[in-house]
Amino acid sequence: MQAIFVGSTGGHPGQTLATWALITKLKERGLKVGFLKPYGLIRGEAPTPSGSSCDPDVQLMREAFGFEESDEALCPITASENLLAEMVKESGGSLMERIRIAFDEVSQEKDAVVIMGAKEIFFDGGLSELPDSTLVREFNASVLLVDRYQKDHMTLFSLLSLNSFLEGRVKSVILNHVPPEKLDHVEGKIIPFLQEKGLQSLVAVPEDEILAAQTVYSIAEVAGGKILCCAEKDGNLVTTVTIGSKLLEGPLSIFKQVYNKIVLIGLNAGPQGKRQISGIVLTGGKPPGEILLRVAREQSIPLILTAADTFQVMEKLEKGNPPMGRRDEFRVHQFLKLIAQHSAGDRWVEALL
Repeated sequence: MQAIFVGSTGGHPGQTLATWALITKLKERGLKVGFLKPYGLIRGEAPTPSGSSCDPDVQLMREAFGFEESDEALCPITASENLLAEMVKESGGSLMERIRIAFDEVSQEKDAVVIMGAKEIFFDGGLSELPDSTLVREFNASVLLVDRYQKDHMTLFSLLSLNSFLEGRVKSVILNHVPPEKLDHVEGKIIPFLQEKGLQSLVAVPEDEILAAQTVYSIAEVAGGKILCCAEKDGNLVTTVTIGSKLLEGPLSIFKQVYNKIVLIGLNAGPQGKRQISGIVLTGGKPPGEILLRVAREQSIPLILTAADTFQVMEKLEKGNPPMGRRDEFRVHQFLKLIAQHSAGDRWVEALL
C-alpha cells in the first residue's frame, strides 16, 4: 500500500483541486483508494451546510468518491477556529496516535491512501507539535507538491529546499496558475532546471478561465440569495460580474429599467463575439414583476434575488472564495485536460506510486 501526501507551498495553489484530480486518476487505474485529512478546520462552531461537522474538503471527497469511513477516521483532528488554541495544547504524541489509528482504518484493503496536508507544508497549520513533514516521514509517503507559480526564484527555492528537507520524497510537482505568457518559459527553462536537480516529474498548469469560473449556484450562495427561475441553469459558468447594462440587448433590454442588479457574464461568446449572460442578480430584496420573470424564463436566464444591496453583493463576490463543492467537478475535468495538453501523459501520477 502506497501513501501519497498532497502538500501545498502556500498561497492557495489549488491543493483541493489537485487532490480531487489525483484520486480521480488513481481510481481510473483501477486502484482501491483511501483518503485522510489528518487535521481539519471548521469555520465557526456550526456544522457544514450538509449537516456534517467536518472539514469541507473531507465532505467534498466523501461526496465525490463515496468514502464510507466515519468523519473521525477521514479527519481525526478537527476544531472550529475558536477552539484551535485549546487543541494545540494536546501533545504531538497524542495527536499522532489518533492519526495512526485513522490511517490504519482508511488504509484497510487499499492500494493507495491519499493524505491531504495543511494549507502550507512549510508550517504546521496551527498544530505546533505536528507539522506536515512529520506525517510524511511517519507514513513514508511519496509527496505531490502543489505550487502557485509567481516568480522563478520563489518556485525554485520552495521546491528544491522542500525536496531536500523531505529527503527526496517529493516525487511529483504541479506548478499551478502559470500566466499563459510565461508557460513556454516555465516548460522550457524552469522545469528542465528542476529536473536536473532531481525533481523528475513536473507539470505546469496555466491560468484558465474555466478553472477560475464560478457558477450561478455558487454566486447565489455567496450573495445569500435565492434562485427565482431557471434553476436548472444554476450550473451556468460565470467569469465576470458587472453592474453595467451594455450586454442587455433584445428582450433582455427590459432589465435596463432595473437599477439594483448585477449581470453575470459567462464564458462562451455569442454570434457577434459578445459574452453570453449566465444570470442576473437582483439586489435590495424587492421581488421582480411578472414581466421580468417571463422574459428571464423565455431567455433561460436564472434570476437570483438577495436582500443585500448591490455594493454589498459586489464586495462579497470580490472577496468570496467559497470552498469547492461537488458541483465543481467541471474544474477537475478542465484541470486534467490542461495537464494532458502540457505533459507526458500521466507521468505525474506514476511517479507517486
